[in-house]
Amino acid sequence: MKYYKRLPLKKMSNCRDLGGYPTKYGKFTNYGVFVRSEAPVELGESDITLLKDYGITKSLDFRGDSDTTIFPSSLRNIEGIEYIHMPMFGRADAIGFEDNGEDPSKNFTGWGKSYIQWIEIYKGWIRDVMSEFASADKVCQFNCNAGKDRTGIAGAFALAVAGVELSDIAFDYCISRAMLKPRFPELSKQWGDYLKDEDGKLITNHPFLYTPKDAMEQLFKYINKEYKNIENFLYSCDVSDRDIITIRQKLIG
Repeated sequence: MKYYKRLPLKKMSNCRDLGGYPTKYGKFTNYGVFVRSEAPVELGESDITLLKDYGITKSLDFRGDSDTTIFPSSLRNIEGIEYIHMPMFGRADAIGFEDNGEDPSKNFTGWGKSYIQWIEIYKGWIRDVMSEFASADKVCQFNCNAGKDRTGIAGAFALAVAGVELSDIAFDYCISRAMLKPRFPELSKQWGDYLKDEDGKLITNHPFLYTPKDAMEQLFKYINKEYKNIENFLYSCDVSDRDIITIRQKLIG
C-alpha cells in the first residue's frame, strides 16, 4: 500500500494523513489511520476511487446543517464508507455569537481564544469525535469546511494522545493555509460573505483564513494549565480511557 502525506486529489488540496510524526514513545505515527481534510465537495469519480483505495471506511463531517445541505459531502451514500454528520456548532456560533446576521469577524479576538472557548463549550462533541476515532475500521477521514479549525482541533487531540510534541502538532495545524491558498477562489463560495470585499472577491488576508502557530500553542498552554495534560482534559469531556488507549495504539501500535 502506498501512503501519502498529502493525498494527490484533483478537487482537494488540504487532504492529509496524520502519519509520520515522531512521538515521545520513540515511534512515529502510523500512516493509514487518520486523514484530515477540507470538505469533500463535488469530487469526481477518480478522487472518490483514490479515497476508497486508500482505505477510508468512515467519514466524519463537522460542518453545520446549512453547509452540508447546500454543499453535500461527496462521501455521503458511497458504498463502503460510513458517513457521519456530527456538527460542532451552528455557523454563527463559531466564535460565540448568536445568529443575528452580524459579521462575526468584527469581534474576532484570535483563533487561540476561540479554540479555548470551543473546547469548553463543546465537550460532548469532543467525546463523540474521540469515540468515532477509536471505533473506526481502517482509515477515518474527517473534515469541516476548510479543514483547519474544527478539523485542526480534532487532529491535534489525536496527535497529542499519541505523544506527538506540540511543535509538530502546531506544524500540522499551520500548513493548512498553505495547502488551501490555491483553492481560495473556488472555496469562497462555501464561506460566508464576511470573507469577501464589496466587489464580492475573497479577502485573502482575512484573519479567518490564517492558521497561526500561536493559536495551537495558546490552546495547549491553556489545557496544560487547567488540566495538567491532554488525557485529563479528555477525561473532563467524558472520553473513556479505553478510547484514549485505542487511538494511541492505532497511531503508534
